[in-house]
Formats: sequence, C-alpha cells, structure tokens
Amino acid sequence: MAEPTALILGVGAGLGASLVRRFRAGGLRVAAAARNGERLAGLFPGDDHISCHQVDATDGAAVAALVDKVERESGPVEVAIANSAAWKIAPVIDLSAEEFTAIWQAGCLPAFHLTKAVAKGMIARGRGTILFTGSAAQMRAGAGFGAMAVAKSGLRAFSQAAARDLGPKGLHVAHIAIDGPIDSARTRAANGDHSRLVAPDGIAEAYYQLHVQPRAAWSNEIDVRTFAEWL
Repeated sequence: MAEPTALILGVGAGLGASLVRRFRAGGLRVAAAARNGERLAGLFPGDDHISCHQVDATDGAAVAALVDKVERESGPVEVAIANSAAWKIAPVIDLSAEEFTAIWQAGCLPAFHLTKAVAKGMIARGRGTILFTGSAAQMRAGAGFGAMAVAKSGLRAFSQAAARDLGPKGLHVAHIAIDGPIDSARTRAANGDHSRLVAPDGIAEAYYQLHVQPRAAWSNEIDVRTFAEWL
C-alpha cells in the first residue's frame, strides 16, 4: 500500500541515519539513498518501511529515476532531504580545479536535482517539505574551507529562491545551517571538548519539527549549534 514517504539523499552512519530514524518514528516510510549502497543496507536491519538505494546525487537523471522508483514502490514523496556533502580542508592555492568542482557538485547540485524531481508531484498534491543541510561556512568562510563555503553559500541561495518559488504552491522549503562538527567517533577523536559537538539526533529532531510546522508559521532557515558554541 502506498504511504507518504521521506526520501533522504546522502545517508551515512551519522546525521543521515538519525534523519532516517526520526522520520520513520514520525510515521513515514523512508527511502534512504547514498553513493555506497552496500554500506547503507547494513544500517537499518529489520524494518520493512525503510528502503535503501544507491544513487549518485550529482546525476540529475539518476535522482529523477530514484524519485520515480520510490513513488512507485513506496508512495508519494512528502519529505525530500538533500544531505549530501563533500569537503577538503586546504588553502585555496592548494585545491585543484577538479577538487573544487567536485566539492561544489556534492554540496549544492543534489539539492537542485532533488527539488526538480519531487516538486511537480508535491505541487499536484498541494503539499510537501524540502530540506537542505547547510553549514556555518555559508556565512563565514574560514581558512581552508574555501570550496565548501562556495558550495554551501550556493545551497543557501538556492534554498531561498526555491522557497519563494514553491512556498506559494504549498511546499515548505527550508535550509538548516549546522554550526559545528557533528558528534561521531571521528569528531570525538579529533576534538577534546565534546561539548562543542552537535548531536545528530538533535539535528534530526529540528528537521522533523520543520516538517510539521503549520503553514501559518513556516521557518525557511534555521541554525543548529551546541550551547558551548557561544562560550
């Protein structure tokens, strides 16, 4: 039986997995997608309402085909989340053009492809939520983050335009700027002060609350950070 579905691009063991679990707990079927399909399949055993898919999120035709598949096999995409990203911390003079392009493509282009693929169906149904994972680099580009800053500032600008295009048609488009490293085994090893690590389950809750916001009080951009970021 077709059921409302959340489609999430860029799912891994961190924030992506938290998003899958939170939207599943909210009663939606979830289609989780990543470039590495084999690794993804092992993250959510034993739940028939979660499907796993391999996709190159920078490939517009592949994303459109995935949306068609999910809507045939699962149900209408009610929530679409672009959580894809790539980065390399390096001075701008040490980045190659290929690296710069790849980071932009991973961090910005999937949002465009996903929005194009889901918007028509959402407009026909008169509702839908489209969410994008951003970064503090979109507002203040630190040393070594030149490529990521371009990708995420572009993503923010695209989100603002998409919200104005699609909001009047009943679609809630929002951008979430995550201000700080996300808590994981890798970031714990690299950061002595764990109070500055942003909890992935807490971030996922913020995404879900955006989805359930009433139309008369939509947020189109929020920041998520730990209390210690202000200390």
